[in-house]
Amino acid sequence: MTKASEPYEEVLKKNGVLVFTPGGSSMQPLLRHHENPVVLVPVTGRLRRGDVPFYKRSDGQYVLHRILRVRKDSYDCCGDNQTVLEKGVTDAMIFAKMAGFYRGEHFYSVEDKEIRRYARRRMRSRPWRRAAALARAALRRLLKKRRP
Repeated sequence: MTKASEPYEEVLKKNGVLVFTPGGSSMQPLLRHHENPVVLVPVTGRLRRGDVPFYKRSDGQYVLHRILRVRKDSYDCCGDNQTVLEKGVTDAMIFAKMAGFYRGEHFYSVEDKEIRRYARRRMRSRPWRRAAALARAALRRLLKKRRP
């Protein structure tokens, strides 16, 4: 595990691998908030659709999201539990990619057949999940207006 005071980039350079437990809900249901340690490795070359890069935004925030579209000079990324794309993620922002994660004592590689199948399903369902989220929000607004 990583010491909180040591920058992730330095740990990765020093050890060649970075293991930490991410927080947040953006990668649920694959990764649960502060429950599933992830194993990150350095990036070599261009990433592919479905890869999960670890990158640093311009505001200093670290992000672990899946690549949904590969562009000539950037990537469009989105968390598995999100519907809005983050466009313009460049190779310069990315310093690691997820090699796998732990659920209890079991390690799951991103190359495992069941994990690859899960990733394809999440990527394909994003437009439908977005449409459903927009419909739910519209329904909530409509019901809120009707209350006396």
